[in-house]
Order: sequence, then structure tokens, then C-alpha cells
Amino acid sequence: MKLKHPLIRWASGLVLLATASLASYANADTNLRMHTAQPGSSPYVFSVTLQSVLQKHLPVRINMTSSMASTRSTLDAAKGQVDLYIGSQSINHFMSTGTGMFSKMSSAPELFKNIRTIMSFPLGPYHIMVHEKSGIRSLKDIKDRRVFIGPPGGAATLVALSIIEGATGYKAGEDYEMAKLDWNSGQQAFQDGQVDMYIGPTQLPSASIEQVVLLQKIRFLGIPEEAFDSEPMKQVMSLPGRTVAEIPAGIYGENQTNEGPVKTVGTWVTLGTQKDLDPELGYQITKTIFENLQTFHDAAKFMDTITLENALNQVNTPLQAGALRYYREIGLDVPDTMVPPEVR
Repeated sequence: MKLKHPLIRWASGLVLLATASLASYANADTNLRMHTAQPGSSPYVFSVTLQSVLQKHLPVRINMTSSMASTRSTLDAAKGQVDLYIGSQSINHFMSTGTGMFSKMSSAPELFKNIRTIMSFPLGPYHIMVHEKSGIRSLKDIKDRRVFIGPPGGAATLVALSIIEGATGYKAGEDYEMAKLDWNSGQQAFQDGQVDMYIGPTQLPSASIEQVVLLQKIRFLGIPEEAFDSEPMKQVMSLPGRTVAEIPAGIYGENQTNEGPVKTVGTWVTLGTQKDLDPELGYQITKTIFENLQTFHDAAKFMDTITLENALNQVNTPLQAGALRYYREIGLDVPDTMVPPEVR
């Protein structure tokens, strides 16, 4: 039957084009590059589960690189070199404003325009961990000690520096020695007794920390209530993705020597991407995650907190176009600040 109206022919052509595009997408594997954190951490557990879910339900192959700092991953994504990565709301803030670790990078705010978010989820609390035999009972006791508080220049390290300064007034390099190591080396150094304190954000309970506590008695230090009123802590807590959290007594078993819960900083992270990720693929990734939430919940207790209700919590970048389409389809209220320029 001959189409009589040019608008009908035009619309029909669009349908055929979209059908052909989806058929091509469905019949070919898409290779995706992904960055995540060190093995055993919350981002790593999430990323491995994500890799399994997406490769099972979508025609994609995910090449994952672990032990990557979020700062580096965000930059690589902004340059189009990474498709999926575990990001940080605080890193997004520093990059967009050209402050913090990006203060000497004049191109950072422009590069930030290439960053998109798929979803947000809780990472877990900062664990401030010392050996029971060290005699350290509070943050003030780390005077002249060697500590690991994260890789130099990382967002987590900036938080740890502020925690210590807010609670004690101590400065790295003046009052204590900061071990300049990556996450894996830092945890190993703590386990081997080469550093006296370890600070890092991870899920609760953390499999990697459970391994440490299994071998020796460990104490978790809390942040004093008055420290939250200090200027360094106020600045940290004002950043996107920061909350107050607790580590319960006994959550790591008999070798955890705390008699009560300790107060600390909690943090959120994002599943980030670059703006040029195919919108259809972004839609399918987002849809597949939330249609298979039970797989995430079964993989680790901390991922019970991954829900549609908090998927946009603390998000401070535009959403990926396909992710936006999915959230709108299911009726989620998306703030205008999260709508990417390419779909306005």
C-alpha cells in the first residue's frame, strides 16, 4: 500500500531506522571499559556484580581494571577513555569548580562537562582502624606515628586529612607521617604493622577488613562529637555525598575490641560514565540494573541499600541520556539540574 502523506513516510522511516539500530545493537557484543577500586572494597564488589549482571542480560563485554583511584577514573571518563567507572560526588564538585585536587588543572571545569551519572549508591563508612597492641585509643594518639589515609590526591584522602585535623589539629608531615601508598599497598602495610593506622571508606562489614581482623585484634576509632563542629569537618560534611555513620561494636567479631559503636563519616558514590555513551545502551544498562536488584542484594548485605528510591540521591552531574529516559519512564521525579544538555 502506498503511503499518501509525507509525514507518514517520514515517521515510518524513523521506525525502520530505530528498528535496524536496535537489531544491530542486539546482535553484536559491545566492549565496555570499566574502572573500579581495589579488590574487596564496596565499589569492587558492586562492579563485579554489575559486570556479571550486564554480561548475562545484554550483548556487552566489560573489560574491568581494578585498584583505580576515582580521581583518575573521572578524568579518563571525561576524556572518553572509560565507559563505566565508580565515581564520587565530592570529586565531581572539585572538578566542576577547579578546586581541591583539580586546583592546578585549568581544564578541569571544561572536562567536567563530559561527565554523566547512571545511578548513586551508599559506599559505606570510613573505617579508622588501629592495632589494639599499638596503644592508640584516640586520634590524638597518632602524634609522630606513620599512618595510611589513602593515596595522595584522592578524594578519600582529603576527607581523612580533614577528619584528623578536625579531631586533633594535626597536620600531615608535621605531626604525623603520611604513608604514600595505593589502597592495596596501604592495607597490606597496615596488616604487616608497617603503619599504625588505616583510614578508608568501605562497606559494612568489609570482606577485606574482615581478613585483617581475623588475624589480629583491631580497634576502630571514632570521631569525637566536638570535631564535627571544627572548620575542617564542616567543610568535609558540606560536600555532596557525605553523611554521619556508625560502626557497631562486634560487627567484625571477637577481635574487634570496641565496647560500643563509634561515630564516623559515611559516603555515597556513583556509577558514572561519559557523555558519548550510546543513549540506547545507557537505557538498557540502567533498566537491567534495576530489573535485577535481587542479584545485587544477594551478592552482599551492603547492597540492600541499592534501590530505585535512592538512585538519584546526592547526584551532582547530569544523568546519562539513556538513564534519564529510564527514570522518566518509571515515573521518577528528575530535577532539572540532572537533565543533560544534549536532551534539552
